[in-house]
Amino acid sequence: MSLIILSILILCHLFFFIAYKTDKFSVMDIAWGLGFVLVAIVAYLSNYPSWPKLLLLIMVSCWGLRLAYYIFTRSKGKGEDPRYQKYKDQWGVDYLKQGYLKVFLAQGAMMFVISLPVQLGMSRDMDHFGKLQILGFIIWLTGFSLEVWADWHLNRFKNDPANRGKICTTGPWTFVRFPNYLGEMILWWGVYIYIINFWTAWTIIGPVAIMMSLLKVTGIPLIEQKYMERAEYREYATRVSRLLPFLKPRS
Repeated sequence: MSLIILSILILCHLFFFIAYKTDKFSVMDIAWGLGFVLVAIVAYLSNYPSWPKLLLLIMVSCWGLRLAYYIFTRSKGKGEDPRYQKYKDQWGVDYLKQGYLKVFLAQGAMMFVISLPVQLGMSRDMDHFGKLQILGFIIWLTGFSLEVWADWHLNRFKNDPANRGKICTTGPWTFVRFPNYLGEMILWWGVYIYIINFWTAWTIIGPVAIMMSLLKVTGIPLIEQKYMERAEYREYATRVSRLLPFLKPRS
Protein backbone atom coordinates (compact mmCIF):
# COMPACT_ATOMS: atom_id res chain seq x y z
CA MET A 1 0.00 0.00 0.00
CA SER A 2 2.94 2.34 0.62
CA LEU A 3 3.93 1.91 -3.03
CA ILE A 4 0.41 2.98 -4.05
CA ILE A 5 0.65 6.12 -1.90
CA LEU A 6 4.07 6.95 -3.35
CA SER A 7 2.77 6.49 -6.91
CA ILE A 8 -0.17 8.82 -6.26
CA LEU A 9 2.10 11.45 -4.69
CA ILE A 10 4.48 11.35 -7.66
CA LEU A 11 1.57 11.75 -10.09
CA CYS A 12 0.05 14.65 -8.14
CA HIS A 13 3.38 16.47 -7.88
CA LEU A 14 4.09 15.93 -11.57
CA PHE A 15 0.76 17.47 -12.54
CA PHE A 16 1.19 20.27 -10.01
CA PHE A 17 4.45 21.12 -11.80
CA ILE A 18 2.57 21.10 -15.12
CA ALA A 19 -0.11 23.31 -13.59
CA TYR A 20 2.55 25.72 -12.34
CA LYS A 21 4.12 25.94 -15.81
CA THR A 22 0.82 26.32 -17.67
CA ASP A 23 -1.07 28.22 -14.94
CA LYS A 24 -3.93 25.72 -15.30
CA PHE A 25 -5.12 23.79 -12.27
CA SER A 26 -7.55 22.01 -14.60
CA VAL A 27 -4.75 19.67 -15.72
CA MET A 28 -5.56 17.77 -12.52
CA ASP A 29 -8.82 16.70 -14.16
CA ILE A 30 -6.73 14.80 -16.71
CA ALA A 31 -4.61 13.31 -13.93
CA TRP A 32 -7.75 12.07 -12.17
CA GLY A 33 -8.44 9.19 -14.56
CA LEU A 34 -4.74 8.47 -15.09
CA GLY A 35 -4.24 8.17 -11.35
CA PHE A 36 -6.62 5.26 -11.07
CA VAL A 37 -4.94 3.52 -13.98
CA LEU A 38 -1.59 3.98 -12.24
CA VAL A 39 -2.98 2.58 -8.97
CA ALA A 40 -4.46 -0.44 -10.76
CA ILE A 41 -1.20 -1.17 -12.60
CA VAL A 42 0.96 -0.88 -9.48
CA ALA A 43 -1.46 -3.02 -7.44
CA TYR A 44 -1.63 -5.65 -10.17
CA LEU A 45 2.15 -5.88 -10.61
CA SER A 46 2.74 -5.95 -6.84
CA ASN A 47 0.66 -9.07 -6.30
CA TYR A 48 0.12 -12.55 -7.64
CA PRO A 49 -1.49 -12.19 -11.10
CA SER A 50 -4.65 -13.93 -12.24
CA TRP A 51 -7.03 -13.40 -15.10
CA PRO A 52 -9.85 -12.00 -12.89
CA LYS A 53 -7.33 -9.42 -11.65
CA LEU A 54 -6.29 -8.73 -15.24
CA LEU A 55 -9.92 -8.07 -16.15
CA LEU A 56 -10.20 -5.70 -13.19
CA LEU A 57 -7.09 -3.89 -14.43
CA ILE A 58 -8.65 -3.61 -17.90
CA MET A 59 -11.92 -2.29 -16.44
CA VAL A 60 -10.19 0.47 -14.47
CA SER A 61 -7.84 1.29 -17.35
CA CYS A 62 -10.64 1.58 -19.91
CA TRP A 63 -12.49 3.99 -17.65
CA GLY A 64 -9.46 6.06 -16.62
CA LEU A 65 -7.80 6.35 -20.02
CA ARG A 66 -11.05 7.23 -21.79
CA LEU A 67 -11.89 9.87 -19.21
CA ALA A 68 -8.41 11.40 -19.34
CA TYR A 69 -8.48 11.52 -23.15
CA TYR A 70 -11.97 13.02 -23.20
CA ILE A 71 -11.03 15.78 -20.75
CA PHE A 72 -7.74 16.44 -22.57
CA THR A 73 -9.43 16.89 -25.96
CA ARG A 74 -12.24 18.95 -24.42
CA SER A 75 -9.84 21.37 -22.71
CA LYS A 76 -7.11 21.49 -25.37
CA GLY A 77 -6.40 25.04 -26.50
CA LYS A 78 -8.64 26.56 -23.84
CA GLY A 79 -7.79 28.59 -20.76
CA GLU A 80 -8.36 27.77 -17.13
CA ASP A 81 -11.57 25.99 -16.18
CA PRO A 82 -14.01 28.53 -14.63
CA ARG A 83 -14.32 26.37 -11.50
CA TYR A 84 -10.60 26.60 -10.78
CA GLN A 85 -10.41 30.25 -11.84
CA LYS A 86 -13.03 31.03 -9.20
CA TYR A 87 -10.89 29.34 -6.58
CA LYS A 88 -7.79 31.21 -7.75
CA ASP A 89 -9.61 34.52 -7.44
CA GLN A 90 -10.74 33.61 -3.93
CA TRP A 91 -7.26 32.50 -2.83
CA GLY A 92 -5.51 35.54 -4.27
CA VAL A 93 -1.71 35.67 -4.04
CA ASP A 94 -1.77 32.45 -1.99
CA TYR A 95 -3.43 30.48 -4.82
CA LEU A 96 -0.47 28.19 -5.53
CA LYS A 97 -0.17 26.97 -1.94
CA GLN A 98 -3.94 26.62 -1.57
CA GLY A 99 -4.23 24.86 -4.92
CA TYR A 100 -1.43 22.46 -4.01
CA LEU A 101 -3.22 21.47 -0.81
CA LYS A 102 -6.89 21.70 -1.78
CA VAL A 103 -6.78 20.58 -5.41
CA PHE A 104 -3.76 18.34 -6.01
CA LEU A 105 -3.14 16.68 -2.65
CA ALA A 106 -6.87 16.55 -1.84
CA GLN A 107 -7.67 14.80 -5.11
CA GLY A 108 -4.73 12.47 -4.56
CA ALA A 109 -6.24 11.49 -1.20
CA MET A 110 -9.60 10.90 -2.90
CA MET A 111 -7.90 8.69 -5.50
CA PHE A 112 -6.50 6.55 -2.72
CA VAL A 113 -9.84 6.19 -0.92
CA ILE A 114 -11.99 5.56 -4.00
CA SER A 115 -9.52 3.02 -5.39
CA LEU A 116 -9.46 0.95 -2.17
CA PRO A 117 -11.64 -1.82 -3.68
CA VAL A 118 -9.16 -2.08 -6.56
CA GLN A 119 -6.09 -2.03 -4.33
CA LEU A 120 -7.36 -4.58 -1.84
CA GLY A 121 -9.01 -6.77 -4.45
CA MET A 122 -5.69 -7.04 -6.26
CA SER A 123 -3.97 -8.03 -3.01
CA ARG A 124 -6.15 -11.11 -2.49
CA ASP A 125 -6.11 -14.51 -4.19
CA MET A 126 -8.65 -13.56 -6.84
CA ASP A 127 -8.27 -16.77 -8.82
CA HIS A 128 -11.85 -17.64 -9.74
CA PHE A 129 -14.67 -15.91 -11.61
CA GLY A 130 -18.00 -16.42 -9.87
CA LYS A 131 -21.48 -14.93 -9.88
CA LEU A 132 -20.42 -11.76 -8.07
CA GLN A 133 -17.71 -11.12 -10.66
CA ILE A 134 -20.23 -11.55 -13.48
CA LEU A 135 -22.69 -9.23 -11.72
CA GLY A 136 -20.00 -6.69 -10.91
CA PHE A 137 -18.72 -6.65 -14.49
CA ILE A 138 -22.25 -6.20 -15.88
CA ILE A 139 -22.88 -3.29 -13.49
CA TRP A 140 -19.51 -1.76 -14.36
CA LEU A 141 -20.21 -2.13 -18.08
CA THR A 142 -23.63 -0.51 -17.66
CA GLY A 143 -22.17 2.49 -15.85
CA PHE A 144 -19.25 2.79 -18.24
CA SER A 145 -21.54 2.66 -21.27
CA LEU A 146 -23.83 5.32 -19.79
CA GLU A 147 -20.89 7.64 -19.05
CA VAL A 148 -19.46 7.18 -22.56
CA TRP A 149 -22.86 7.82 -24.13
CA ALA A 150 -23.41 10.92 -22.00
CA ASP A 151 -20.00 12.43 -22.76
CA TRP A 152 -20.28 11.63 -26.48
CA HIS A 153 -23.76 13.13 -26.73
CA LEU A 154 -22.85 16.26 -24.77
CA ASN A 155 -19.73 16.84 -26.85
CA ARG A 156 -21.73 16.44 -30.06
CA PHE A 157 -24.41 18.81 -28.73
CA LYS A 158 -21.90 21.51 -27.81
CA ASN A 159 -20.10 21.26 -31.15
CA ASP A 160 -23.31 22.00 -33.06
CA PRO A 161 -23.46 25.79 -33.72
CA ALA A 162 -27.27 25.63 -33.58
CA ASN A 163 -27.04 24.72 -29.88
CA ARG A 164 -24.84 27.62 -28.84
CA GLY A 165 -26.02 28.99 -25.52
CA LYS A 166 -28.53 26.18 -25.02
CA ILE A 167 -28.73 23.58 -22.27
CA CYS A 168 -28.53 19.95 -23.31
CA THR A 169 -31.82 18.20 -22.52
CA THR A 170 -31.68 15.46 -25.15
CA GLY A 171 -30.19 11.98 -25.36
CA PRO A 172 -29.44 10.64 -21.86
CA TRP A 173 -30.23 14.11 -20.48
CA THR A 174 -33.85 13.35 -21.31
CA PHE A 175 -33.99 10.92 -18.38
CA VAL A 176 -31.69 12.45 -15.76
CA ARG A 177 -29.87 15.77 -15.36
CA PHE A 178 -26.50 14.14 -14.64
CA PRO A 179 -26.22 10.92 -16.67
CA ASN A 180 -22.41 11.12 -16.79
CA TYR A 181 -22.18 11.25 -13.00
CA LEU A 182 -24.77 8.52 -12.67
CA GLY A 183 -22.70 6.31 -14.96
CA GLU A 184 -19.57 6.96 -12.90
CA MET A 185 -21.32 6.06 -9.65
CA ILE A 186 -22.73 2.87 -11.16
CA LEU A 187 -19.41 1.66 -12.55
CA TRP A 188 -17.65 2.10 -9.20
CA TRP A 189 -20.37 0.08 -7.50
CA GLY A 190 -19.69 -2.54 -10.15
CA VAL A 191 -16.00 -2.57 -9.21
CA TYR A 192 -16.92 -2.97 -5.54
CA ILE A 193 -19.24 -5.90 -6.21
CA TYR A 194 -16.61 -7.46 -8.47
CA ILE A 195 -14.16 -7.78 -5.56
CA ILE A 196 -16.50 -8.02 -2.55
CA ASN A 197 -16.11 -11.74 -1.83
CA PHE A 198 -12.31 -11.40 -1.95
CA TRP A 199 -12.11 -8.73 0.75
CA THR A 200 -14.01 -7.34 3.73
CA ALA A 201 -17.09 -5.24 3.20
CA TRP A 202 -15.53 -2.05 4.60
CA THR A 203 -14.10 -1.28 1.17
CA ILE A 204 -17.60 0.07 0.48
CA ILE A 205 -15.96 3.37 1.41
CA GLY A 206 -14.72 3.52 -2.21
CA PRO A 207 -18.04 3.78 -4.06
CA VAL A 208 -19.59 5.75 -1.19
CA ALA A 209 -16.77 8.32 -1.43
CA ILE A 210 -17.28 8.89 -5.16
CA MET A 211 -21.02 9.24 -4.61
CA MET A 212 -20.60 11.79 -1.82
CA SER A 213 -18.04 13.72 -3.83
CA LEU A 214 -20.28 14.00 -6.87
CA LEU A 215 -23.45 14.62 -4.88
CA LYS A 216 -22.15 17.04 -2.27
CA VAL A 217 -18.76 18.50 -3.23
CA THR A 218 -17.16 18.68 -6.67
CA GLY A 219 -19.86 17.54 -9.08
CA ILE A 220 -23.54 18.35 -8.95
CA PRO A 221 -23.46 21.33 -6.51
CA LEU A 222 -21.02 23.34 -8.66
CA ILE A 223 -22.96 22.75 -11.86
CA GLU A 224 -26.35 23.42 -10.30
CA GLN A 225 -25.07 26.60 -8.68
CA LYS A 226 -24.03 27.84 -12.10
CA TYR A 227 -27.08 26.82 -14.13
CA MET A 228 -29.88 27.43 -11.64
CA GLU A 229 -29.49 31.12 -12.45
CA ARG A 230 -31.03 30.39 -15.86
CA ALA A 231 -34.80 30.09 -16.22
CA GLU A 232 -34.38 27.41 -18.89
CA TYR A 233 -32.47 25.18 -16.49
CA ARG A 234 -34.85 25.81 -13.59
CA GLU A 235 -37.75 24.69 -15.78
CA TYR A 236 -35.77 21.62 -16.89
CA ALA A 237 -35.03 20.81 -13.24
CA THR A 238 -38.75 20.73 -12.45
CA ARG A 239 -39.28 18.00 -15.06
CA VAL A 240 -36.20 15.80 -14.85
CA SER A 241 -34.67 14.16 -11.78
CA ARG A 242 -30.99 14.58 -10.97
CA LEU A 243 -30.04 10.90 -11.00
CA LEU A 244 -33.08 8.61 -10.82
CA PRO A 245 -34.84 8.19 -14.17
CA PHE A 246 -38.59 8.78 -14.28
CA LEU A 247 -38.65 10.02 -10.67
CA LYS A 248 -40.52 13.30 -10.27
CA PRO A 249 -38.09 15.96 -8.98
CA ARG A 250 -38.77 17.38 -5.53
CA SER A 251 -40.02 20.94 -5.66
